[in-house]
Amino acid sequence: MLDDATFESTFRTYYASLCGFAFRYVRSAAEAEDIVHDAFTALWSSRQDVRVQSSLRAYLFAAVRNRALNARKHARVESDWAHDEAADDVRELHPHPVQPDELLDRAELETRLAAAMDALPERCALVMRLRWREQMSHAEIAETMGISVKGVEKQLERGLKAVRASFER
Repeated sequence: MLDDATFESTFRTYYASLCGFAFRYVRSAAEAEDIVHDAFTALWSSRQDVRVQSSLRAYLFAAVRNRALNARKHARVESDWAHDEAADDVRELHPHPVQPDELLDRAELETRLAAAMDALPERCALVMRLRWREQMSHAEIAETMGISVKGVEKQLERGLKAVRASFER
């Protein structure tokens, strides 16, 4: 069992050397100090129950070493996680949420595009919808509508020209 005076004396005696010891593991003075503080906090919290087998010095150095190794392991896990999150394939799995201004821009664009499509002749608008909404090929559109592939190409050319013109205004 540790009393206040013994604890304070132990802290003053070993604090600096324990910080230097922890620094060799974590390479950060602030983190080394945190580790030593944690070790002393744990010692103080369990002062009633702690049973030191060899010496208090050995106990403290072992406690600091274990905490420092755990901190290094945690830092490595964080680093691996950050590296994995930065990978392109992970970003595709977890895309960033769409921002409100992007949603507004997209809605505005869709409204303008819908108005431009509505202004097209019916046959031209149908060809445009089949091509870009249904993702049909020129040959599939030609077969569906009973026109030639050249006819589909002409309708798409006219439609694109009209849509572009409506966006330039």
